[in-house]
Amino acid sequence: MHPQGNIISYLALFGWIPIALWVGRRWPPAKAAALLFLIPLMFLPERTAFKLPGLPNFDKGRIAIFWLLIAVLLFHRERLATVRLGKWIKFAILILLGGSVVTVFLNTDPVSYGSVYMPAHDPYDAVHNLLTDMLDFILPFTLAAAMFNGPKDLRVFFRVLVGAALAYSILQIVELRLSPQLHRWVYGFFQHSFQQAARRGGYRPMVFMSHGLAVAMFTAAGVLAAAGLYKSKITVFRMRVGWAFAYLWIILFLSKSVAAFLYTLVAVPLILFATPKTQFRVAALLAVVVFLYPDIRGSGLVPVDDIRAWVVSEYGEDRAQSLMVRFTNEEILLERANERSFFGWGAYCRNCVYDQVTGEPSSVSDGDWIITWGTYGRVGFVGKYLLLLVPIFLSASRLKYVRRMSDRRLLSTLALILGFTMFDLLPNGNFNYLVFMFSGVLMGCSEGILRHQAWQAELERERKIARRTVGRSRRDGSAPLVPAQP
Repeated sequence: MHPQGNIISYLALFGWIPIALWVGRRWPPAKAAALLFLIPLMFLPERTAFKLPGLPNFDKGRIAIFWLLIAVLLFHRERLATVRLGKWIKFAILILLGGSVVTVFLNTDPVSYGSVYMPAHDPYDAVHNLLTDMLDFILPFTLAAAMFNGPKDLRVFFRVLVGAALAYSILQIVELRLSPQLHRWVYGFFQHSFQQAARRGGYRPMVFMSHGLAVAMFTAAGVLAAAGLYKSKITVFRMRVGWAFAYLWIILFLSKSVAAFLYTLVAVPLILFATPKTQFRVAALLAVVVFLYPDIRGSGLVPVDDIRAWVVSEYGEDRAQSLMVRFTNEEILLERANERSFFGWGAYCRNCVYDQVTGEPSSVSDGDWIITWGTYGRVGFVGKYLLLLVPIFLSASRLKYVRRMSDRRLLSTLALILGFTMFDLLPNGNFNYLVFMFSGVLMGCSEGILRHQAWQAELERERKIARRTVGRSRRDGSAPLVPAQP
């Protein structure tokens, strides 16, 4: 066991096993998967993990994915047989896994700064990296693509996401009023810096997630999903979701996360007033910016001074200083990463920068992109982010073949959710597997809708043939052929 938390923490992790199996057996595939993805992230403890020999630490995210996989294998195995990943996704998975292995064998030298010593990699680390990539990135994507593969599944996903955000908002209100204390009350410890939770005379809710920013992005996804349902005139709990959309937007504003709220200010008008095609273009633009950002940043094309001036004018000096700290650390870490640009420095914080004499850290890693770039290099970055980029472009190419406007709107809304969640990986870390879940759902549903339409067209063709056969039989006075009863 990783010693963090009280006995309730470990009981919660153990207790999730029978709950996951019950949910997998009790509910249809899409609803079961949505619940098994979201509930662990919402309620299980942070920083509590089981350390098993030869395996990565099993925290709540990896436990959730592992038991989701078991539930799918036991109760919904047929869904795995129908998933089609396509050559680009297979290519991304191949270079992600292959790059992780090569990274290990290119970092067999120890690194030291003063009294700080970071060990060399050994073959065990290759196995560790493969398992980590599978549990953190590949399985969330693949299971989501398998379990959500049609128009009904897409609606189920949106409804469950909005319902989950509404349920979580109650706990957010508690922490807005009393400060982030729920995790400490239930699990016995505070999961992050309390100082970072204090914002503008109030508090940023954390509930049972790793950071207030993770809660804010989850709420932002709920806001955009509610807007998509509202535009598509789809109900939740047998009611129109306009009230839920407005309420969640207020909760997000009160959560004091500037970036997440700005994302919704851009995305909500697009969902309500722009065409699905335009929404996909915006999502694709965001994805391309993220994918090319390391090269854009390295070439000095990011207008850092202009961005800082805008932040000062709109949000004050404090927010601008926070942003400049991120930019400064990006430059330090990018210079370090470019020393081994293709396959990175590997794990054990070898990608970080330390004082040569004291060994004290002289850099802070915030954005997921720079962490990935420094740890696994360009190859690992491309493999990981292709899993997020490719579904947006594939779904956009399929959009013109989707007949129902409500399906188009939900797909484009999901593309925007994915695009902005992906964009948030530039300033912030990857707190959980939600972004890979969004990507997998988009991949599975965009293809599943076309497959469902083809099946409906074939069924309608057979019905027309049957009606013509019956009509001719009646005119000829002969009985139509009827299949024999078993």
